[in-house]
Amino acid sequence: MAVYPFSQELQEASGRMDKGNFGLWYNKLIPISEKNNCKVCDEKGDDKEVVGYYKNQYKKFQNNRTTRQLLDQKHQNQNSFGKALSDKYKTVAFKAKLISPLITGIGETHPHEVSMVFDHNLGIPYIPASGMKGIVRFAHTVGLLFDEDGNFTKKYVEPKDGVEVIDEDDESTFIPQIFGTQKNRGAVIFLDAYPETVPDLHIDIMNPHYGEYYRDNEPPTPPADYLSPTPIKFLTVAKETVFIFRALVKKDPPELQEKVAKALLGALTKEGVGAKTAVGYGLFEICGKEKQNKSQAPSQAQTQPEIKPVDKYIRKIESLKPHDAGQIGPTIDQALEELKTDEKKNQFAEAVKKHMGKTFKKSKAKTKLNAYLPH
Repeated sequence: MAVYPFSQELQEASGRMDKGNFGLWYNKLIPISEKNNCKVCDEKGDDKEVVGYYKNQYKKFQNNRTTRQLLDQKHQNQNSFGKALSDKYKTVAFKAKLISPLITGIGETHPHEVSMVFDHNLGIPYIPASGMKGIVRFAHTVGLLFDEDGNFTKKYVEPKDGVEVIDEDDESTFIPQIFGTQKNRGAVIFLDAYPETVPDLHIDIMNPHYGEYYRDNEPPTPPADYLSPTPIKFLTVAKETVFIFRALVKKDPPELQEKVAKALLGALTKEGVGAKTAVGYGLFEICGKEKQNKSQAPSQAQTQPEIKPVDKYIRKIESLKPHDAGQIGPTIDQALEELKTDEKKNQFAEAVKKHMGKTFKKSKAKTKLNAYLPH
């Protein structure tokens, strides 16, 4: 039978996940088997594959009418919050649809190793405001490296300790004004991002091939094909899920609104939200702005200039560690499929070779890109 380290009252309610807050069930009420207390089980005590078990339980919860009503109320409350501050703030709001699965809270603690973050009150996946602030700041900073035509520029770059960096204290970058400093509050209030409706969950898998190589210290196990992969399943928010993103921006100075909207769009459509964005997770496409904010948000045509595909993939490569074959390989495959001309592929190949340095010579990346490198 199933064992729960809780009171008898909670144990009697353990089969009613569709009646409560799934986020609390997922994190607090975890049934384990009497015969094997290392495995999650169903109410009869039969061992279950943990990720599939929770996905099936979530399906019961999805049809909870109260949760749908509370989610609608959450969106209304956020809109009301924006209106209450409308004398000093303007609302930037976008509705965006996932074009790849979203991973949220992958670093949270949970018995099945890879967790997911759920709203404490609603029990559904969401994107915390703190995470949105971080990725929008990153997108805004990256945008400073490109001019209006999408060409690389060093306008805001300066040498510091032998490295070229962007001075984030320079007010001409608008980083201090938007995001704040240790002394001054930023001009933007980022709100939690919620799905438009209660979303579906999807089971995904990562398959580390070189686990022993990463675990070993001395002597290290060489990364090679003779090592056995270790499949790890985890929950994601399914593709096609629509989220609504909101930020309140001070009206003065007036150019802040456009800069925040530009960075937010860049974060959603170029950089990605959540974990594993370097391999394509957490990307959105804009499917419309909230009707009540349509007159307030700048048009999509006014947002961040389109980044060239070759520059996008070069930036992805440069964000990875030179020896990280688990992410570099898929990125190379995506780039070679999307880049249409040999000239762009040559440019990309040279960037990969330069970034990987000595590790490139004996890597699979060289095999993939050899045809596009000079001989």
